[in-house]
Amino acid sequence: MTRVDFALPDVGEGLDEAEVVRWLVGEGEQAARDQPVVEIETSKSIVELPAPGTGTMVSHAAAEGDIVPVGGLLFVFETDAPATTPAAQPVRAPDPSPQAAGMPADPDRGADVRAATRPLASPSTRQRARDAGVDLAAVRGTGPHHRITRQDLEAHLSAASAPGGSGAEPAADPSAAVLPVPTAGTDEVRPLRGLRRQIAKAMTTAWNTVPHITDMREVDATRLVTARQALKNHLALGEVPFTFLPLVIRAVTAALAQVPAFNSSIDTEADTVTVHGRRNIGLATSAPDGLMVPVLKDADQLSLAEIARQVRTLTDRARHRTSTPAELTGGTFTITNFGSYGSWLATPIIRPPEAAILGIGRIQDRVVPVDGEPAIRPVLTLCVSADHRIIDGEDMGLFLGALGRYLSDPILLLDGA
Repeated sequence: MTRVDFALPDVGEGLDEAEVVRWLVGEGEQAARDQPVVEIETSKSIVELPAPGTGTMVSHAAAEGDIVPVGGLLFVFETDAPATTPAAQPVRAPDPSPQAAGMPADPDRGADVRAATRPLASPSTRQRARDAGVDLAAVRGTGPHHRITRQDLEAHLSAASAPGGSGAEPAADPSAAVLPVPTAGTDEVRPLRGLRRQIAKAMTTAWNTVPHITDMREVDATRLVTARQALKNHLALGEVPFTFLPLVIRAVTAALAQVPAFNSSIDTEADTVTVHGRRNIGLATSAPDGLMVPVLKDADQLSLAEIARQVRTLTDRARHRTSTPAELTGGTFTITNFGSYGSWLATPIIRPPEAAILGIGRIQDRVVPVDGEPAIRPVLTLCVSADHRIIDGEDMGLFLGALGRYLSDPILLLDGA
């Protein structure tokens, strides 16, 4: 038998660490070559790592929830394969969404689906549960991915040992509607892990190192609304929705061509500013455990129909944490649509090393002056944050002015005028 000390590999995302989400093969269990043995989470995706050969999982070097650096020992494996046999490549974890599993997207079934799987918990928590004779399936997990923490288990044991408490639930009276009673004044401490942890680090760095300058404008969206409806009917994209976003992306790429400073990045160590030739637009996308930013590459070279289709594909994959590393890198400018959640104004935070970010608010009817008279018009708000080290007020005014012109009169986008 050959002993393999399996170190955490660089899964092709340029990261330096990952979190152990779930062990798929326990200590002492057998695994076939290329069989997934552990699930890890990076700031960009969830990845399954396969066995380096057919053999036995000797030991886990990290518990579920632990952070392991790239190159750090992850597990020890014994296999019949020669020691020089290269390990199999990591594979992307399957889409965790109900639709990917062939089930309807029914939120009421979430508890049943979770109950049918092995509860997530660290080895020490599992040992404590075995010693106490507790079935972890009966314990409510509050950690990431409903992981059961040691605190969850102790709270369950305390409740079971309290006067009137027991390990088993009493038979319910079907005629009575029983509502859960929250515990007043109880704090819940959650570990900062996975994507949320990476976001916290990135946003702290951005806010502490990038001097933000912010400008906001209101745009009469009357013609934008008309253009979107006409294009929606004309393009007939089927199940792909034609929202305002493709038009906003087209307007952004045109404005970036006029004010290239907004499509640049700074390198403070080299004392250089790079003005990018490609216009790659990041799309801030809400995922269940944080924010993902897939990148629409060469957006200025795409038709509106192509933009709509690629936006749908990229954002769907980001929401389900199945994006490839290439889809999450290479951005030169980011758009965040907080208007989809009803927000009107916000101050978006720049994603270094990018120089700027655009936030768009909800289009809503406002009273505005038209030919000296009050009139009701649909109004779109534009909120731009820029890196003041390379962008000044004049550039900000030029960029927002160009962007506002294109969005208030989308016909200007037809020939790049």
